[in-house]
Parts: sequence; structure tokens; C-alpha cells
Amino acid sequence: PGVTREFFQVALRSFLDGEFGDEKLFVYHEQSRLYWFNEKAKNSEQCFRSYGILLGQAVLNNTHVPNIFPRALYDRLLEALVSPCARTLRLEDLGAVCPDTAKSLRQILEYNEEDIAEVFGDLGWPRSRLPEELVISQANKADFIQAYIDWFFHERVDAQLRPLCEGFKGVLGGSSLLRTIVDAVQLEKIVCGGAEQVDVNAIRSGSEIEGWTPQEESEYLPWFWEVLASFTAAEKVQVVVFVTASDRVPLRGWQALGLIVQKNGVGDDRLPSAYTCFSQLLLPRFSSKEKLRSGLLLAIANSEGFGLR
Repeated sequence: PGVTREFFQVALRSFLDGEFGDEKLFVYHEQSRLYWFNEKAKNSEQCFRSYGILLGQAVLNNTHVPNIFPRALYDRLLEALVSPCARTLRLEDLGAVCPDTAKSLRQILEYNEEDIAEVFGDLGWPRSRLPEELVISQANKADFIQAYIDWFFHERVDAQLRPLCEGFKGVLGGSSLLRTIVDAVQLEKIVCGGAEQVDVNAIRSGSEIEGWTPQEESEYLPWFWEVLASFTAAEKVQVVVFVTASDRVPLRGWQALGLIVQKNGVGDDRLPSAYTCFSQLLLPRFSSKEKLRSGLLLAIANSEGFGLR
């Protein structure tokens, strides 16, 4: 089983890291730690079909692969299987792939003035699902946004996603379970397994520290790692989300998280904060380990990150 698992992980990773022609097949999004299709990867149908075949074979061999794709992919796989469990993809699905675009679309939905067309324009996309002459308005903005999302997950990446789905369907298309009962959440678990526990020791091994004195490095920072290790599994995940805006394990393991622990002042009246774009934790120096623990728990409990609600 170990050899089989290693084979699939190395084979699948080669598609992620390698270049086929002049472009990579997939684009990595740092903020969400997820891969999505590179629409610039043209004439690579066979590569994407092979990737789909590998995913299907991994399922057949009861081998889990890293959870590196957004759930939208699994809905699209179900759609290719003509499953009734495939969902219509929504704004939150777009947010997992392209947070900035989703945030802009959310602003359009929340805008209530009649000059919406003048303020936001036509979004600059080929309207294959709407009349070309249609102008966005308060009356049609929800349909307009949904049509954009449908285009984003279908026509925009059709040349890449369609052959991958064909490869997956070629292996598992005969499964009545997948075609009738399994939803995207369940399919994701079938392909990737359950959530991987946060490995504090691995994160520590790949971390960096900034702004601490040698004495603080030897006496104070061990408190931080001890406190983090003592947290429940759910609290550890909250810390990861607080610092990185994502709960996904990096492709190369927790040691690749790249956590930076930077000193941010002294005093029990301060709270930890974070720059999620840099996986940077701004940690004050508290007077005791107990104050450090309570401060970190308070910070993660009152933070919602950048997730779309």
C-alpha cells in the first residue's frame, strides 16, 4: 500500500509541477493553497485526460491523494457522471478559487443604487449564457452574477476540465454509487480521505522567527509551541486559518506551511494578529504561558478571516 500511495502521489504531483508545452496545467493559489485549471494550457487534452484517469485509478486502488482542489471540481466530476447530486456552483465556490473576483461580485450584489451598470460595467466576459446586449441592473444582477459563475466553471476552463472529467468517467463511470448517491463532499472524502490532523512539530520544523532576542527564542517561544500543541484538533485548525486564511494542508506537508512568528510588542493587553498573505503571526510577548494561551484563543475566536459567508 505504501508503494502504491507513493506512486500515485508522485505521478499526480508531476502533473502539478511540470510544464507541458509552454504552460503549467494547473495554477496554484497561495491564499487558499488550492490548485485550479490554467486556462492558458492549450492543446493539452491528453495530459488532462491522463490526470483524470490517475484520479479514477487512485480511487479504485483505495489510495487517497492530497486534498489540493476546491470542492467545485468534485461537483463538476459528478456533473460529468450525470449525477443528480451535482450542485449548481455558487459565489462561495468561486471564492475558493478566486477570492478577489468573488469579493468584487459580492460588492455588486450588495450595491443598491440604480447606476449599477455605470459603476461596475459588464464584467468583461463572453456572455455565452446571456444575451450579448443585456445590461446589468438591480432587477437582473443576481442572474447576471450566477451566469458569470456558470461561465467561470464551465466554458472558461472547458478545454482543460472536460478531458479530465472524461478520463475520470472512463474509469469510474460505471459506478452506480457515484452516479446516483454520492455528493461532492462525499466524493472529496473518497478521493482525498478525511481531514489531515494539524502537525505542530512539522509546522515548527519549517517555521521562521523574526524580531525575538536570543533569550526570548530560548525561553518564551517554547511556550508558544507548547500552547499550540496543547490545543484541541479544532483549535489547531483555527490557528492555521487565522494565520493563513485556509485550513488546507500544503501539498508537501505541514512543514511547508512557511509560518513566520514575529514579535509584536510586549503586554497582556495586546492580542495576536496575522498577515495571512505571508503566513505571518504577529505575536506579543505575554507575561505568562497562561496569558499567551488565553490571548491566542481569544484572537482566533474573534477572527473570521477572509472567507465568504
